[in-house]
Amino acid sequence: PPPQHPRLPSLPISAHFFDQGHCIVFAFLDSREVVAWKIAPWNQIFQHKMRTRIGSTAYHEASQLLLVWNLVDGVDIYRLAYQPMSSLHHIRHLRLKIRRNYICHVQFDSDGKVAITGTDNGQILLWDVNSGQLAQVLHHG
Repeated sequence: PPPQHPRLPSLPISAHFFDQGHCIVFAFLDSREVVAWKIAPWNQIFQHKMRTRIGSTAYHEASQLLLVWNLVDGVDIYRLAYQPMSSLHHIRHLRLKIRRNYICHVQFDSDGKVAITGTDNGQILLWDVNSGQLAQVLHHG
């Protein structure tokens, strides 16, 4: 959809379908925004300004959770509510030391109970989503 007002260039870093494919949410790297649209007809349903730049993101449809690598101090977990009104609510923060400003991948396990994050030192971290506690560290090599 065309923007309603002139905007500065921004890099869309990820996109995820939600609401059983009826809506799509985009995360933008430099503008620090998460924006969602209903697909048919195209209609923006919310725009959320994050506190930091956005690295990678992952969405889990069943739990309605969005992981955001925040490029400052770890990963933020948000709940994407879309009934009756669409909005984004911060749930918790998974703090980790970021040594270099690299975008590391984030993902959920199939049940949405474990958040999986890369790190800038080669480790893979497994987090319990409900408690926010680090459950396991996997080492490369």
